[in-house]
Amino acid sequence: MIKAILFDYGGVYGGEGFSALLRRLARISGRSYETVFNLGFKKICIEDGFVKGKVTEDYFWHKILKGLNIPPDKVDIDQLREYMYKQFKPRKYMEKLVDNLRSSHAVGLLSDQTRWLDELDRRYNIYSHFDYLFLSFKIGLSKHDPEIFDYACRKMSVQPSEVFFIDDNADNIRVAKTRGLVGHVYKDYDTLVKRMRELGILKNPVREKKKIPLEEALKPYIKDLEEALEQRHPSPVLYFDGISYRLRLLKNYIQKIQERYGFEIFEDS
Repeated sequence: MIKAILFDYGGVYGGEGFSALLRRLARISGRSYETVFNLGFKKICIEDGFVKGKVTEDYFWHKILKGLNIPPDKVDIDQLREYMYKQFKPRKYMEKLVDNLRSSHAVGLLSDQTRWLDELDRRYNIYSHFDYLFLSFKIGLSKHDPEIFDYACRKMSVQPSEVFFIDDNADNIRVAKTRGLVGHVYKDYDTLVKRMRELGILKNPVREKKKIPLEEALKPYIKDLEEALEQRHPSPVLYFDGISYRLRLLKNYIQKIQERYGFEIFEDS
């Protein structure tokens, strides 16, 4: 029986902001993403210990810009950081899922992150949605250290087989499974909810409303709408009354469509 659930942050609970930053640096430097990833993640984050809090953010920027031969005066680090933060925003549907799960399970955030996550928490109030925080830069352990999973289980007072761990990296799931946890490689929300239902974690899954373009939603009603919208009036007063009528009509159509199909309709830009 699953008693506790652990979520990864980047790529699961929130967007994958660090990968987005590395891709932008690859474009700026003209290097391949693989080259930038090996330097930024494998070397600086893991080997040098950035995700464990062993080196500073200044160290990260100095080392990666130097390694990519990007002159510091050619980039605005503040802009790069802000770009990353925007990509790192928490996903609202995951926030709702976590809040729902906390009524029946212990829920923790287990993630290889740097102090950037503290800034994200100041902006988006992330930490308050979790019962436990297992963050590499705070505890000095990363998902490359199998003992991080033992540590989390001890802190939550559960057996490894009672923990469901969600991560978008298959290697991290593989390591977690060697410590006895139940793992799930995150691909999309619906597949995750299905797996949670199979394990008895979710009885009534929390789902985002499906979204479809306004034009597509209105297709079955286009003929009636065209007839209403093509009305002509001889006087300004009647003309404006006609506009008001057609707007009310359109609003009613949209409301009926949303109620009928359970869709959230948006204006396609």
